[in-house]
Amino acid sequence: MTVVAPAVPVRKAGEQGAGIVDALDGLRGLAAIAVVTVHYRAMLGDWYFPSAFLAVDLFFIISGIVICLNYEDRLRGGMSTLRFMARRLARLAPLYLVALALGALVAVAGIVMGTGNWTGRTLAPVVLAGSLMLPNPFPAPRPDLFPLNPPCWSLFWELAMNLVYALALPWLGVRALPALIAGGALLLIIVAIQAGGMNFGYDRMWLQIPALRVLVGFSIGVLIARLAQQGRLPASPVPVAVLLAVPLVVLAAPSTLGWIKDVTLALIVFPLLCAAAMTARPAHRRLCRTLGLISYPLYITHAVLPFEKLINVVLHREAGELAPAIGVGALAIAIGFAWLLGVAFDKPVRALLRRV
Repeated sequence: MTVVAPAVPVRKAGEQGAGIVDALDGLRGLAAIAVVTVHYRAMLGDWYFPSAFLAVDLFFIISGIVICLNYEDRLRGGMSTLRFMARRLARLAPLYLVALALGALVAVAGIVMGTGNWTGRTLAPVVLAGSLMLPNPFPAPRPDLFPLNPPCWSLFWELAMNLVYALALPWLGVRALPALIAGGALLLIIVAIQAGGMNFGYDRMWLQIPALRVLVGFSIGVLIARLAQQGRLPASPVPVAVLLAVPLVVLAAPSTLGWIKDVTLALIVFPLLCAAAMTARPAHRRLCRTLGLISYPLYITHAVLPFEKLINVVLHREAGELAPAIGVGALAIAIGFAWLLGVAFDKPVRALLRRV
């Protein structure tokens, strides 16, 4: 006879997701730190997580969980799609615009000092498109969808998926949602095999991959949240410390392992990890909530902080010459800046907008 551990009820919280499940906050904070190491790898040398681009798939799953727990009942109860999207923009746009302004200031500084590739003529339309949270259609020094802050590509796809979710919710029933996940996962595997992996989304190459990544990941998160609400997730026997170590271990896998590793993490490991985190009860809740607090500010701002340019201008050295010490310092500063933004800006602005 199979013995199933009793399900643990899921707590609800505000839209930011903090306090819904503390272990999920810990997971997304550590995943955000792993992402930073990839973008700081010139300063870190070999001290980075080669597969951290897959952290985005973990973010998509957690986003599906958070949105479902906070909004599914309200959407079914009559909340309009317009109001829902307004709430999502109110949640995501303030920090996004702060990061956009920082990226634009760094570009302007490069123009003034004659050390950058931007010009006033190329920068202005890119800032305009970015202020609307839209991918850049104008000429720019780099081909990213968001040249001033490349990681914003995932934010764009997440907002697009939020809209799809709100519009399609009446049809996402008990059978339709698993069928959607299965079909999307199959397509994702096929395209990942063709492309050689899933590290796409930041530019216009293989756009079907980020579309499928967010569709499948977000939908898996919604399914996990529904199962948790129904009490159908068994209590996790895995200590939270072990759960938190999983993303750091798997994201350290070599990127050369290709599509097999990518789809295995995105479609099997991360869903199981999030399902276990839903019923886990960490001993160090404050640490997990702090990681959750810094996760979005860190993810959205780290790429616009001009550490490498400052090293070159101030020290007249290349960042790689000072690795990994300079990279560890930059990472610590980025985390501290994210914490400051979270406490002094993000939380107060969120509270203000909730009253509007």
